[in-house]
Amino acid sequence: MKAYYNENKFYNHLEEWVGAVLLAVMVVLLFVQVIMRYVLKTSAAWISEYCLYMFMYFVFLACSGAFLRNDHIQIVAVIEKLPGKMKDLANLFLYIVDLIFVTAVGYYVLLRVLDQMAMKTVSITQFPMWLMSASLLLGVGASAVRCLMNIYFIIRYEFLNSREGK
Repeated sequence: MKAYYNENKFYNHLEEWVGAVLLAVMVVLLFVQVIMRYVLKTSAAWISEYCLYMFMYFVFLACSGAFLRNDHIQIVAVIEKLPGKMKDLANLFLYIVDLIFVTAVGYYVLLRVLDQMAMKTVSITQFPMWLMSASLLLGVGASAVRCLMNIYFIIRYEFLNSREGK
């Protein structure tokens, strides 16, 4: 399936920009950690933990970007053999299933985040644990938005525009 998003819109590159910043900060912090361990013979445990948090946000935001660009993992052997409108209908169905899945996952992750907030759980560095779980919540929320965008684009450009052209 082709991607329908507008390449010129800022919000279609939001995941890329945030991901680039997170990756740059992670690289710098991990470089500092390596220098501290091998040159200064000391270590800062908080660097590894914060890099882990940043990596989790990076990964889950990248999932959202993959949904937008239709680059997520998929098996297209059957779909590619379908005729034109059936292929579009199958892609629409798959995005609806994806939306239901990320919504269900988001609901249970939200329950977990709320539970961690109520229990006031913290990590070794006294960083709230709910912020780590919120990375998945942010990722599935952004993925749900991108699924909704693709559902809208498929309906608008493949089904509604084809009726107007006839």
